[in-house]
Order: sequence, then structure tokens, then C-alpha cells
Amino acid sequence: MTAHYSTFVFAGHDTTTGALTRVLHQLALNPDVQERLRHEVSEARKNGDIEYDVLMGLPFLDAVCRETLRMYPPLPTVQRV
Repeated sequence: MTAHYSTFVFAGHDTTTGALTRVLHQLALNPDVQERLRHEVSEARKNGDIEYDVLMGLPFLDAVCRETLRMYPPLPTVQRV
């Protein structure tokens, strides 16, 4: 049981780390996208911390994350149809 637990924890950590690294890398390569995303998040933070529902409703943040995951999937061997 312990071996399975370690596998799941490592796999979840590894894929999350890789995805965040790719998002940050793409933002560094695309300053116009970075600025637009910064503006969207800044607008959402006008009243302090961002609530979960507000965060989930940021369309450009969602688009940036989805496009990065499309370009660099965490499991590149997954076949697409």
C-alpha cells in the first residue's frame, strides 16, 4: 500500500510542477500574454484576495492554462483522436 501511495503523491507532484513550469515559461516567452493575464488577475484582486469562484471565472487564465497543457501535456504519450 505504501508503494502505491508514494507513486500517486510523486506523480501528482511531478505533473503539477511540470505544468506550472511550462505555464511560467510560456508567459516569459510571450510578454504580451503575460501583461494581459496580469491585468485580468489585477482586476479580479481589486477587493483583496481572489475568491475561488472568481478565480474559476477568469477566462484568459483558463485559456492560458489550457493552451499550455495542449502544447505540453503532462503525459505526452496519451494518444488523441
